Parts: sequence; structure tokens; C-alpha cells
Amino acid sequence: MNAQTAILKKDITPEGGDYEVVRRAIEKISLDYRDQPSLEILAAEVGETPTGLQKLFTRWAGLSPKAFLQAVTLDHARKLLDSGMPLLEASFEVGMSGPGRLHDLFVTHEAMSPGDY
Repeated sequence: MNAQTAILKKDITPEGGDYEVVRRAIEKISLDYRDQPSLEILAAEVGETPTGLQKLFTRWAGLSPKAFLQAVTLDHARKLLDSGMPLLEASFEVGMSGPGRLHDLFVTHEAMSPGDY
């Protein structure tokens, strides 16, 4: 077994320490998305350095912690807007500082404004 295979085998086991760190980071983001936790806060919560968490999370999840946070936020915002909640209210409900931030998130990821959505 070569070194890359050994690393891969170790990394994909749910019992591994890396798995637990990423699982806890995903859980923190999923539960606390309204607070828009920074990389530093997430790293402290899971016992990693910010750089270490960034690399580990990206390797495991295929996207950065920030991109995952944006995806979770956008998903919740879509649900709120679908339920008829006004844009301003939905913006604050998902932890954005205002509708402009939610607008930017929609334009970046959906290529349309929240109003067009």
C-alpha cells in the first residue's frame, strides 16, 4: 500500500480524529449559521488552528468552511422567502446585517436577486 492510499484509508474512517473535527465544525455551522461564526471561532470550538481547520474542512467537505456557511445560510434564506417572509426580515433571520448582504449572497450563488428568486 503506497503512502497516499494509507492516508486516504485513514482519512475516510468515521472513527478518525479528522472526521470528528469536521463533523463538529459542520454541526456548529449548521446550528449557529445565524451568528455567522468566523473561521477563528469555528477553529477554537473544534480545537484546531484556523489554517488547519480550513485545510482539513476543505479536504473533507470539498468546499471551505465559509462556502459551507454561505450554502447553509442561502438554503435557509430560500426557505424563508418561499414561505412569504419579506426580504428584510429574512435577511436578519439568517444572520445577515441587512438585505444588501443577502442580495449579494443570492447574486453570487444563484445569479439572481432575492426578489427575482
